[in-house]
Amino acid sequence: MSNSNGPERTFGVVLGETLVCQHTHMVDSRGLLLGNNPFNYSTPLLLMQFALIFFITWSTYLLLRPLRQTMIISQIVGGIIMGPSLLARSPTYAETMFPPGCRLLLSTFAELGFMLHLFVLGVQIDISLLKRIGKKAMAIGITGFLAALAFGGLAIKLVLLITSFKQEVGPEVSIMVAMNSVTSFIVTTSLLNELNILNSEIGRLASSTSMVSDVCGWCTAFFLAYVVNALQSSTFKPMLTVAMMLGYYCILIFLLRPLVIWIVNLTPSGRPIKESHFVAILCILLGNGFIAEYVGQHAGFSSFLFGLSLPGEPPLGALLLQKLGTICSGTLLPVYCTISGFRTEISALDRSSAGMVIIILAGYIGKFTGTILSSIYFEIPFQDSLSLALIMCCKGVIELAIYSLWKDTKFVDRKTFTTLIITMVIMTGFATPIIRYLYDPSKRYMSQKRITIMSNSRQHQCLRVLVCIHNEDNVFPIINLIEASNPTKDNIISVSVLQLMELTGRAASVLIRHREQPNHSSSKLACSEHVANAFNQYERYSHGRVAVQHFTAIAPYSSMHDDICTLALEEKTSIIIVPFHKKWELDGTVEAAFPFIRIINRQVIRKSPCSVGVLVDRSHGGRSVLTVTSSYRIAMLFLGGADDGEALEYSMRMAQHPSVSLTVVWFRPEKFHPYGSRTNPDSTTRMMSDLRARIVGLDKITYKEVRVKDGADTTHIIRVMEDSFDLVILGSHHVPECAATLGLTEWSECPELGILGDMLATSDFQFSVLVVQHYQEG
Repeated sequence: MSNSNGPERTFGVVLGETLVCQHTHMVDSRGLLLGNNPFNYSTPLLLMQFALIFFITWSTYLLLRPLRQTMIISQIVGGIIMGPSLLARSPTYAETMFPPGCRLLLSTFAELGFMLHLFVLGVQIDISLLKRIGKKAMAIGITGFLAALAFGGLAIKLVLLITSFKQEVGPEVSIMVAMNSVTSFIVTTSLLNELNILNSEIGRLASSTSMVSDVCGWCTAFFLAYVVNALQSSTFKPMLTVAMMLGYYCILIFLLRPLVIWIVNLTPSGRPIKESHFVAILCILLGNGFIAEYVGQHAGFSSFLFGLSLPGEPPLGALLLQKLGTICSGTLLPVYCTISGFRTEISALDRSSAGMVIIILAGYIGKFTGTILSSIYFEIPFQDSLSLALIMCCKGVIELAIYSLWKDTKFVDRKTFTTLIITMVIMTGFATPIIRYLYDPSKRYMSQKRITIMSNSRQHQCLRVLVCIHNEDNVFPIINLIEASNPTKDNIISVSVLQLMELTGRAASVLIRHREQPNHSSSKLACSEHVANAFNQYERYSHGRVAVQHFTAIAPYSSMHDDICTLALEEKTSIIIVPFHKKWELDGTVEAAFPFIRIINRQVIRKSPCSVGVLVDRSHGGRSVLTVTSSYRIAMLFLGGADDGEALEYSMRMAQHPSVSLTVVWFRPEKFHPYGSRTNPDSTTRMMSDLRARIVGLDKITYKEVRVKDGADTTHIIRVMEDSFDLVILGSHHVPECAATLGLTEWSECPELGILGDMLATSDFQFSVLVVQHYQEG
């Protein structure tokens, strides 16, 4: 079957596949030692194909970046460029770079990567989310699916009325319309993650809605593909297919699933899974794929169902993501998407394709119409409803796999396959930049003015505080800060404790209110028992002076600030307390730094709907709670400005605590009246005048004025009184051209804390620091 000139090909009669026969020495690169052409050997050619795919797809992504396109669209477009629509029109290029034998080898690698990718995604999906889907998501999901189905059905009737299109519409189009009516949960969560809105209000609604749509679509497709076919058939063959499929599912649920769970449970809690156990899980997965293919099921989708049947809680989901994430999602999956684009032939389209285009576009229009109308019915703002409708119209890797499977099994021809891919690229590519432009989750909480500590004190309302916890080291410093804020039975403090966890091993972000769902299966995962117990014990210790609510946000670090700001808006918070991103040793050196915490803090400071306090803790792990008999010394450094005014108001509230003593230090330039004349004082002078009037007769509060000419004087004065205080409070930003900070900007490391706040937070001072930023509308 082979000759000296290269491989010989013969074509099959079932799927039109190509059988390639070649010399065994042409599989690897040993023949290169004889000076032969490297493109005649499988291994170097395969490596060249991978390199070419990555170069073209990433180049396409960079070119499409101004249009705000997603990576998968760039990969498909890159495949179209490499395929017969453009580069592969050259026979020399096609035969040299993508000969049939190596193309089959490349596709095998891509299929394996796709199977592993779907398995990992299946494990990350928590099926219990179905129980928590609200009526709104349920109604929008069902309405969008049925509207797309109805519009597609009407389009089929319309096309059949047109004589020239009758030959283009077969009975299989009904299944195609049903599957195109689906919005895949996997595709939606991947898109939301890439758009960085996974844990936004619309992001969570879109995730739930797509899950409903997914269930509706697969049930409908199963009914059309198997049940209707079995009822219409005069033989028992379709019934036998259904019976074999149900038997496979029984093996998956009652044999393979318990086996994997048993292997995972062999590992003690808190320890990583052994390498041998991980390999065993992979072997079981490959065996599942073989059984699925044997009974006529797609190995990739069966792997997804297998992963879906497994418990989504760590360590399995996080382990698989860590072990397989890069090689599958970063290497092999892009090849799979590119090959789908490679198989697209734009030249195959002609006027007779118009009927199929009408049917496909009708499904998109139905999905868009059904989603936006039902969203408006539930009083979702129009701009958000429009964004949600566009999200639900986007397609991704699941649709690519379905279209490729249809083409392989001759369910659709080359022309229909090309039409499906092109419409998918156009619709998703059109919707994505519009979504980016329309929907900004921060608009919801940045456009509304909330209560600050200053307005809270004037209206004599209870202080509402949102505290963010990343680890156990944050707990006791924040509890002491709350206790120092003087909670009383007449003026209680409402504390919302939000524990923040990175989204790993899960597909969808969650925001859990623990008191509403105490038995939630992932509560122990999401909320450390030690953190919850510490705050609950403090609540009992306070005897009604403090009310604590527990929340957990599991989200990507890049958008975690959305959960913080949204919760602050909903809970009508006066101030958000976030921990600083550095941890200190006893000698003042940095023990550890967490860059992701700083990223979150910067976003919260920029977008918060209320005041923000960044707590730099130097208590070195102290776990004692402030009591009536203890002493807590606070200094408030005042330079002028709204932030200092908010910090001063918070300090005055703390000064009412029996164990707290407060010293207010006003840093003034050497000129006598720097901020206004005696007849027309400005806001800074008025605040200091009001302060002096408020502290008359209060021995616990000390007021000082110091004259400084530059930042060096300010630093020297703070250094002199370093040992006199446990906590220093100051505002983030001060009056423009403040003399007290002159010369300090040259060493700024954390500009989000302001000039003086940055100096106190990053130097070797021994006291803790609270940097306060006052919320200003707009």
